[in-house]
Amino acid sequence: MHDLSDHYRKKGYWSDQLLTDFLRQAVRQFPQKLAIKDDRFGSLNYQQLASQSWLLASALQASGITRGDKYIVALPNWQQVPVFVLALNYLGAIGVHTPITGGEHEFAGVLAVSKAKGIVVPEVFRNKDFVALIDRVAEKNPSLAMRVVVGSKRDNPGWLTLDELLARGSANKAEPEAQPTAEDLTCLLFTSGSSGTPKGVMHSSNTIGAMNTTVAPIYDLGADDIIFMGAPLGFSAGYVHGLRLAIYLGATLILQEAWNADRALETMVREKATFTLTTPTMLKDLFDSERFAQLSAQLSLRLMLCGGASVPSELLQQAHKKLPKTFTSVLWGMTEGIGTACRPGTPLNRVATTDGQAFLGTELKILGLNQEQLPPGEEGDLVMRGPQQCLGYFENPQLDRETFLQDKWFRTGDLAVMDAEGYVKITGRRKELIIRGGANISPLEIEQALFGEPGIGQLAIVGIPDKRLGERICACVVADPGGENPTLADLVAITRRKGLAKNKWPEHLQIIEALPMTSAGKLRRSVLQAEVIRNIADASLS
Repeated sequence: MHDLSDHYRKKGYWSDQLLTDFLRQAVRQFPQKLAIKDDRFGSLNYQQLASQSWLLASALQASGITRGDKYIVALPNWQQVPVFVLALNYLGAIGVHTPITGGEHEFAGVLAVSKAKGIVVPEVFRNKDFVALIDRVAEKNPSLAMRVVVGSKRDNPGWLTLDELLARGSANKAEPEAQPTAEDLTCLLFTSGSSGTPKGVMHSSNTIGAMNTTVAPIYDLGADDIIFMGAPLGFSAGYVHGLRLAIYLGATLILQEAWNADRALETMVREKATFTLTTPTMLKDLFDSERFAQLSAQLSLRLMLCGGASVPSELLQQAHKKLPKTFTSVLWGMTEGIGTACRPGTPLNRVATTDGQAFLGTELKILGLNQEQLPPGEEGDLVMRGPQQCLGYFENPQLDRETFLQDKWFRTGDLAVMDAEGYVKITGRRKELIIRGGANISPLEIEQALFGEPGIGQLAIVGIPDKRLGERICACVVADPGGENPTLADLVAITRRKGLAKNKWPEHLQIIEALPMTSAGKLRRSVLQAEVIRNIADASLS
């Protein structure tokens, strides 16, 4: 992307600054200003955030963490997440980000791909013992030399508490062995691939920072904004549009530990939040909350972006009616780079029926089957290029070759139509991922967990529509002739035993006679999905 780098710098999309540089600016301008507030640990002003970050950087350096080392940050929406992100950024180490919702299977995959040197997790969260989970996973991952636990109340052999780690640090700021630059790899954001293998999406400070520099000016976001983030910081949306955006702007970040619509409304009213980002599931939860009628008029929200999954037109129309003082738009994008949204002042019919226009500096094209550019109004493959585009996939050159076209155009995997004014409408996706509550879930990953279990002859996993979550998981099973038909409870027990996260457990079961296959013996998943949806609809009418 060397031919475009000068353009990106000239336009200000690439700042050539680290996140820690923006932190220093905030400390100089308003050291006592509220920086972060969470449900569990309370508040930090910008001076306190900086002091804790420099102390942690010193402690990590004293413990052997240095430039280029990879370190997994897997915590709830707590103030320790930005502290770790800033400390690692200062040292030139690479933050590896994965959601706390993952199970043993997901953590094993992230560790196997990243070969991380360190990890920080909560001791127990939502009744899940993360110390025991990581101990089991680490047996097959010798690279993991450093394990840190937050909120520890017991002795955990082989682990440091966060307080014990910080005791190794010094009030004098550490000096990195080599000064990191904004072009260095700074983070790995993990997302599910269609193969079921975790993909480590690589970003530099310039590329990940461009997700802020190309969005904030469109919505006039600034230091006076108060950002509420209920989406997990372990996902790219929460990490980019919550944690990083707040520090970039010198704004205030209000974190919700775990999603709850009633508490979200109460918190946004109390803290006078002006911006938030939701998934369609979260937005529907807000509207369905018993507290919405009472609290909605008290909200100070001027902007709400909704993404992570397809956003129904009806939901956007509801937002316009229920929150008339808030501009609500789809935010379409990927961990690999962001693409489109509607601007303030966009007519409602455009807001409700399109995915918006490209962000600043972002180029979009619709390609035909022969990679020719299609005219406005024709459906084809959506490709993108821009300053926010990732550096590629960590140690996966084959996926890079499959995804990147000539001149750094990125194949999104989505089908779309774009009109003459640049408004895009996503019409489908090439990929077979199930998007449940904004999280990408690979069918193959679940199929592999269930394959060969008693009573299962053949099986396939498909997504079925759900008003709240977007899609739910349906297991289609051809029963083994020699055994009893498995029940849904059987499948849940198997996936739970195999260590899959709860959001990947089957939620529906269809016993079928045969899977629809092509002449080449490949599963016709779209045909199967249509049959399942039709069967469910027929059953509801009978």
